[in-house]
Amino acid sequence: MSSPRKLTILYGSQSGTAQDLAEQIWRDSKQYHLRGSVAAMDEYDIGQLIEERFVVLVCSTYGQGEEPDNMKRFWRFLLRKSLPLDSLRGMWFGVLGLGDSRYPKFNYVAKRLHKRLLQLGGQAMLPVGLCDEQHDLGYGAVFMPWINDFWKRLEELSPIPDGLKQLDESPREYRWTVRRSEEPVAEQEEVDMYADVKVDNVFVSEVEENRRTTPEDHFQDVRLITFPRRDANWTAGDVVYVRPHNSPEDVDRLFELFEEHGLNLHKDTVITVEAIDSELPVPPILAKPLPLGRLATQYWDLTAIPRARAFAVLARTCPNELEREKLLEFASYEGQEELYSYANRPRRTILEVLRDFPHACDSLTLAALFELFQPIKPRAFSIASAAASGKLRILVAVIEYRTKLKEPRRGLCSNWLKRLQVGTKLRMWTRKGTFQLPKDVTTPIVMVGPGTGLAPFRAVLEERELSVDATGPLVLFFGCRNAHADFHCEEDLRRMERSGLLTLFCAFSRDQEDKVYVQHLIRKQGDLLKKLLVERNGVFLLSGSSKNMPEAVCEALGEALGDSAYVEEMKKSERYQEETWQ
Repeated sequence: MSSPRKLTILYGSQSGTAQDLAEQIWRDSKQYHLRGSVAAMDEYDIGQLIEERFVVLVCSTYGQGEEPDNMKRFWRFLLRKSLPLDSLRGMWFGVLGLGDSRYPKFNYVAKRLHKRLLQLGGQAMLPVGLCDEQHDLGYGAVFMPWINDFWKRLEELSPIPDGLKQLDESPREYRWTVRRSEEPVAEQEEVDMYADVKVDNVFVSEVEENRRTTPEDHFQDVRLITFPRRDANWTAGDVVYVRPHNSPEDVDRLFELFEEHGLNLHKDTVITVEAIDSELPVPPILAKPLPLGRLATQYWDLTAIPRARAFAVLARTCPNELEREKLLEFASYEGQEELYSYANRPRRTILEVLRDFPHACDSLTLAALFELFQPIKPRAFSIASAAASGKLRILVAVIEYRTKLKEPRRGLCSNWLKRLQVGTKLRMWTRKGTFQLPKDVTTPIVMVGPGTGLAPFRAVLEERELSVDATGPLVLFFGCRNAHADFHCEEDLRRMERSGLLTLFCAFSRDQEDKVYVQHLIRKQGDLLKKLLVERNGVFLLSGSSKNMPEAVCEALGEALGDSAYVEEMKKSERYQEETWQ
C-alpha cells in the first residue's frame, strides 16, 4: 500500500478542461503537504491503482455518453469481468464530472465511473461532483465547493502530520521552471506544436478552396472549406480536428504589452521549460527550446477568457494593493459572480485583462506566463463530405459579435480558418463523431440541420448518393434566414431532391412577415414522421445551435407524433440524437 499522504489525480477530457482542474487540485494539494502526481487516465499505470490510498478522477462526457479518448483504455480495464469485486477495497476516491445539462446523458461518464469504483470495493469520499457548463458561473459553481469538501474529508481520513499545518497558499507557485535559452532554434514547421496530439491518424493537407457561401452584404460570413482527402478516412457523422493559430494582430498586442511594461520579452526570445520534479512532467509539445513568438502564435490561447486561477497568479506578485485586492476577489469562491460579470459575460480575453491590471503586468515572469495563458485547444468540425468524394469539406460560420466591450468578439478558430489561403498546409486528424448512424441503410433517417448544422447531414447524403446500395428514406429539415442569402449547399440539396434521394423541407425565417423555423415545419409533417419514426422505426438526428432550437424541435416532434413520451423513449434508445454547440 502506498503512503497515506499521497494523492493521485487522474483526468480524462476531450477539451483539456479536466486536465486544467486536475492540475489545480494537484497544486492545492501542496497546501496539505501531500505528494502525488497528475496524469491522463490512459497514461497512468493502471496496475498501480490497487496500491493507491487516495485518488481524484476528473472526467468529461463526450457526445452520446461516451468517455473521452484519453480515458478509453482505462475504462475498458475497469470493466473487465475478471476483476475481483474487492480489488480497490483500500482506495478512497472522489469523482468530479464535467458535463452539459443540455444533453440527455449529463455527466454520464462520471456517474458510471463512480458506480464502477464502488462495485470494485472503492470507498467514495463524497458524492460525485456534477459540474455543469450551463451554470451561470460555469464549472466553478460545483467544483469549488466540491473540492473544499474533499479537502475536509481527506483531513478526517489522513490528518496533516504533527508539527505541520495547512498552508494559506500552495508552495508550488508554478508548474515548471522556465528560463531564457541561448541555444539557437532553427526554423521548424508546425509539426512541433502537435507533439501532444495522441492520435495515430494525423495527416497533412492543404486548402484547396476557401469559399464564402453567403453574400458579402450578409450579416454572417459562412465558409465551405475544401481539402484533398490525402491519407484520411472517415464515415458520415465523423469530425475533423484542427488546432488554430492566434491572429497576427493579437500576437503583436501581446509583445507590445511586454514592451510597455519593460519585460524585455521579444518574439525571438528563446525559452526552455523544465520539470521541477517528476510529479508534473513537461508535456512533449514544450520539450525543446522555443521562441516566444512561436508560443504566442501556436500554443497560448490569447483569446481565452481567464479562469480564477489566472487572477490568483497575477495577485501573487502584484505590487499594487488595490489591484491585488481585486485580483484576489476574482480568484475566490465568493467572488465568482463578480468574475462572471467582469470576464465571462462580456467575453473579456486574457490580453484585455492584462491591460486592465497594469501593475500586475509589471512583475510578470516567464513561469507565470504558462499559468496565465491556456494552451490552444484543438477544435472539431463535422465533416461535410463523403470520403468517396475524394474531398474533405467543412462548413464554418465565422464568429464575430459585439458585447459591451469596444472591440468585437471574434472566434479564434473560425477567423483563423477564414484567413487561410489556397495552398496553406495544416495538420488535421479525424475521429468518430457523436452520431450513431443505423447500420441498416434502409432505416429511415430524419435530419434537422439549421444553418451550419447541415454539415454532418451533407456527408450522410453524399455518402448515400455515391453508394451503389439501395437506401432508406432520407428527410432533411433545413433552416436559415433567407433563401437567397444563407441557403448553404443549395445546389447539392436540390440535386438530391430532384433525384428522389432526399425529401427536403426548408424554413426561411425572414422571407415572410411571420417567422418560420424548422419546428413549425416539423409540426406540419405528423403523418410522414409517424410513418418513418413509429411504423418503420427510423432515427431522428438534430444538429445545430444549442440555444433554443433543440428544445423547440423536441417539443414539435412530440406534437407531430402526438406522443411526447415516445420521443423520450427514442432518446433512451438513441434513436433521437443531438449534436449541438453554443
